[in-house]
Amino acid sequence: MKLLVLAIALASASAFAQVNYSNSAVVAKEHSAFKLDQAVYTLIPTKTEERDIPGCNPYGEASEDCTETVVLESEPVVQVFVDYTEGIFRDPEMPGAYLAFNFPVSDFTAEQIAALKIASPMWRLRGGSVRKSFAKNNFALDLQLVNRTISIVDVRRSKLCPDMESGEPMPGCVERLVYKDVVIKARQVTVNKK
Repeated sequence: MKLLVLAIALASASAFAQVNYSNSAVVAKEHSAFKLDQAVYTLIPTKTEERDIPGCNPYGEASEDCTETVVLESEPVVQVFVDYTEGIFRDPEMPGAYLAFNFPVSDFTAEQIAALKIASPMWRLRGGSVRKSFAKNNFALDLQLVNRTISIVDVRRSKLCPDMESGEPMPGCVERLVYKDVVIKARQVTVNKK
């Protein structure tokens, strides 16, 4: 019996995580058209376990993944979505993107959470107006241009190795990279609870 328990324990691995409750994110200043979209009630996994799927053959025709992730514990949150249009490296077919911010359910009344829970999840066709009005009535969007310091390669002080036609670096060349700090403008997106 002890051997069976040990075998089960070895066949699975647990992972723990905490919910990120940050209400702010920094993105490229070239992004535009930010708007508060909607809020949903959702569960964020805080403890998961990788388990082997019994009888699965990873070397079969389908080359199956023979593990599954099982959620053992989760934490309920109110997740708020901010939509925006990407300004750089934009996919012409999908220029839109979004940011998601988590807020504790304890910030809201039981009635508010019950109404949002009924209207969630987001993929459900019904409840969109409830989710949108919840976001509009409970949150405010704040956008600011801020200075951020980033490190980049100082090309003048670095030694960069040329590549051969094959794409391989020149034999015997030892690259030496020197970095410098530069200040750039970025856009800070903050969602505040009203």
